[in-house]
Amino acid sequence: MRVVALANQKGGCGKTTTATNLAAALAELGKQVLLVDNDPQGHATLTFGNHERDFSLSTYDLYLSTDVRVEDAILPVAPNLDLVPAGIELSGVEPSLAQEPAREYRLRDKFLASAMPYDYVLIDCPPAVGLLTFNALLAAGEVVIPVDASSYSLQAVRKMRETLGLLRERKGHDLMPHIVMCDFDTRPRFVRMIMAELDEIYDRELLETIVHHTVRFREAVGSGQPVVTFDPASRGAHDYRSLAAELVAQETDVAVVAREQWPQQAGGPAVSQAGVRFEADFPAAAAVRISGSFCDWSDKGLPLNRREDGLWECHLDLVEGEHEYRFIVDGSWIPDPHNSQTVPNEFGGANSKVVVT
Repeated sequence: MRVVALANQKGGCGKTTTATNLAAALAELGKQVLLVDNDPQGHATLTFGNHERDFSLSTYDLYLSTDVRVEDAILPVAPNLDLVPAGIELSGVEPSLAQEPAREYRLRDKFLASAMPYDYVLIDCPPAVGLLTFNALLAAGEVVIPVDASSYSLQAVRKMRETLGLLRERKGHDLMPHIVMCDFDTRPRFVRMIMAELDEIYDRELLETIVHHTVRFREAVGSGQPVVTFDPASRGAHDYRSLAAELVAQETDVAVVAREQWPQQAGGPAVSQAGVRFEADFPAAAAVRISGSFCDWSDKGLPLNRREDGLWECHLDLVEGEHEYRFIVDGSWIPDPHNSQTVPNEFGGANSKVVVT
């Protein structure tokens, strides 16, 4: 099961349009899809012709009701496609959870406690980086960042990448980013300049599909349908089918971990007579290394190798005693998120610790 958040702190970039039409296009391909409306505006809910009077349970209840599961709140909206709806009451989640511990994991924990017979779970986020968006990102393994043809969008992408770096450093949570150009009229020169800049800066994350500008998107919303069903032959429908096919084609490159294995998909260091095995769960990283007291905190560190299941691994022959270490993930130094044993360091942070006996 692939859990994908659709997020961008900038409004008007095609985030909900992408969430709803991508969900519909994936369902057309025969994938079992769940779309979670995680935005108090409820626009994903409205896209499928649902209003607040049409449902009694929503995303709000997933956050605040301990006895409500995902399967209790779903609305079947199309073949292979279910929706967890949302309304304006969702805006009350953040103040209600302000003093609650682990409030940023509410959505992830609800997924873990629910029946989730889906190939894809798409989470449509509000246009802000707050508690609702953090819940979505921490529940997901991937994030689709829609951008429109404006300089503001370039800045918003940089801010979102900073947010992903913060989650990696503070929470040990690594997401695979996908950037998609939405509502692009590729004829103006300034638009082509933005496309070139995106391609130069975000070559690895930028998807090939371009969603072109068309008035059919607005007409589809007015009819209570995604454009994929409103006008199946339109250019917009074609673009979102291409986007769905592009993401599906990447399934071989994404380590998909079964839901029941999420909490333990990587462990701390394993000590044996053969040495110490270190594992790291950073699927979007280009390179992972380890440095510590055993190599005089070398800036280069020692390399970890990516396994077929997407985890990074290395084996070190360490002498008996206590060793401190950190991972170097694409140049960022972070403690081992799967090792609870830490010691304070001189920089005000913490190093991970392993004891060899």
